[in-house]
Amino acid sequence: MIKIIIKSANWIFGILIFVLLIEVFSFFASKLDLMLFNSPPGAYSRIHTGNEWRTEKEPWGAWHKLNFKADRHQRSCFDVTYESNDVGSRDVIDYLPLLSNNNVAIIGDSFVEGYGLNLEDTFAYKLKKIYGKQGLNFGASGDFGPVQEYLLYKSLISKIPHNEVIYFFLPGNDFVDNDGGRMSNRYRPYFVGNDYKIVYPDSAEPTEWFPSAKLKENVSNFTFIGKIKNALVEYTWTANTIRTVQHLKESKSESRPLSKINGDFSYFINNEYIVNGAMTYVDKLFSEIPKNYPKTIIIIPTRQDLKHIENGTKYMHLAWYENLQKIATNYDARFIDLATEKNYDLSMFHSCDGHWNKKGNETVLEIFLSLNSK
Repeated sequence: MIKIIIKSANWIFGILIFVLLIEVFSFFASKLDLMLFNSPPGAYSRIHTGNEWRTEKEPWGAWHKLNFKADRHQRSCFDVTYESNDVGSRDVIDYLPLLSNNNVAIIGDSFVEGYGLNLEDTFAYKLKKIYGKQGLNFGASGDFGPVQEYLLYKSLISKIPHNEVIYFFLPGNDFVDNDGGRMSNRYRPYFVGNDYKIVYPDSAEPTEWFPSAKLKENVSNFTFIGKIKNALVEYTWTANTIRTVQHLKESKSESRPLSKINGDFSYFINNEYIVNGAMTYVDKLFSEIPKNYPKTIIIIPTRQDLKHIENGTKYMHLAWYENLQKIATNYDARFIDLATEKNYDLSMFHSCDGHWNKKGNETVLEIFLSLNSK
């Protein structure tokens, strides 16, 4: 009996040591941004999540509640508030009453929205003080890719007075955001099939809640397994390791694999299907813009991209890059690859998050203005 107790105690001790080692490994791997998922545990980082102003009820999915005044977002390296106007854009001025068309429509995802920044530090807000035109912020967080941006322009932006467009493309997300092979149950558009048809998940419903799948996730949290999953996400770094392993396992079993580890990701992606899908809707977006409007395409490299490029990894020969250059040529758009700009470096990003900090927005604006003057 004593031997059984000792053996059981040894097993329990061994398991605890193993769990502790996994947690320590996950902590350092997350801090060094080595995994596909590197978010801090919710209980440590999400005092104010900045999600109250967000919705998923529009045809393009993620957006913002109309005329929302103050949604606080707090992380270890920023403490900011978000606000929206009469069309749900992040701005303090309303867009519908605009009489002059001397405005620039700035389109993109969370980088354009100004994730982790106060309004006055965003690219769109700063632009109007220097460029002589009002910057209109049409950026959104929440897996916002080319399909959504095309639908947003066609459904909303085209109705707002403007005479110029700046489009930000983020290879780190934009190739996979709308891939139907990675469809979730959130209310957002995806492309499927050889014709890249737009579809929505069968179980998804438009809602003021963000993300729209969260209502269903909350139901599962009442189950025993759901409670365990919720505890891991809220209180451990190990959740990042589990999610990374699960993602790699799922990607390996799919016909269209995606992995940071094998290089088939972001600036270095080779996946023909999702590249063609993303480029199809970038092209559709630019086909909606009046031909006489000045247009600019700006490509955003992440910290990981910059590290790979610095280590000599090539990308300009890849199909996505050549296709995006071709779109710029076909629609007479200026083409800016921030990875080629000397002033664009790792200091552009938040220390606790992968988005631009205040300096990042200032630097990108300076790059745009300097190239625009040539």
